[in-house]
Amino acid sequence: MQITSSPEEGSGAPLFSIVMVTFARDHLVPETIAQAAKVAADRLHDVEFVLVDNNSDETDRSAFLAPFKRWRYVKLGFNKGVSARNDGANAALGTHMIFVDDDAFLNPMGVLDRYEAAFAANPNCAIVTARHIDHATGDTPRASFPHTDKSLPKDRPFKTFRFQGNGFALRRSAFAKIGPMSEDFFYGLEEIDYAYRVVDAGYEIYYEPGCWVVEYNDPGGRKPKKEVEEMRLTNKLIISFKYLPAVYLPLNFLLFSAYVFYLNRGRINVFRSFGNFLKWARKHPEGRRPLGQPALAYIESCGGAVWK
Repeated sequence: MQITSSPEEGSGAPLFSIVMVTFARDHLVPETIAQAAKVAADRLHDVEFVLVDNNSDETDRSAFLAPFKRWRYVKLGFNKGVSARNDGANAALGTHMIFVDDDAFLNPMGVLDRYEAAFAANPNCAIVTARHIDHATGDTPRASFPHTDKSLPKDRPFKTFRFQGNGFALRRSAFAKIGPMSEDFFYGLEEIDYAYRVVDAGYEIYYEPGCWVVEYNDPGGRKPKKEVEEMRLTNKLIISFKYLPAVYLPLNFLLFSAYVFYLNRGRINVFRSFGNFLKWARKHPEGRRPLGQPALAYIESCGGAVWK
């Protein structure tokens, strides 16, 4: 891993670090970085951009960071998947870290002020999660709404126990206490795993739809849909096994497997996903860490269904 920085680092730590992991999207990344600089234009003195390069080549992409005065470029040299966010977080200097996907456009103008206000108003909040808007539909996909109750208004803020893994801001002091995001997941539902750890550590999560990302779901670097869905199912089984009380596990395993099978019209191999889960379980005999009662009470206070 190599880390390079802008010539002028500044005299002190910035308030915000915007962290982006990129892989196989050179055609789009300059635009998403430029958009981040545009919406942060009045605070460029107080923000740095951290680009984590997951591409397995020797190309230096630091030139993409020209819109920012302060930046850091992390060259991994291989595709680490979503867990590369940890490398970005470790390189970042900001008090708050905003994670944006490389095919997503951060909005609106003055968005940093909104993140800052949300953290200030919620001192026990570890994560401020933004609204996810699909470019093709202009709406928030059901799967990207950070709550198990999908009937809640999408345009109103609330405390929650889930976050969307795109456009979320993480308080550095909380990251230092909770620790890095799991390295077990290459892609898919990794934010649910970290959300459980956040609430189990005694922190809260806040949904602020006044901050949003427009995601293009660019096909660059994506694995085939079948492989992705089987990976997501495996990850869901792992996450449920790790954190849910034992009484909920049979129902959770059965219903979620059936749900994913139905959504994909039977075109995924549920048994392969379950087999991959068993492989993980054998490698992690101490993997169970059920949520404590305070975390369960917090989820219920947010109107959440623990079994989901």
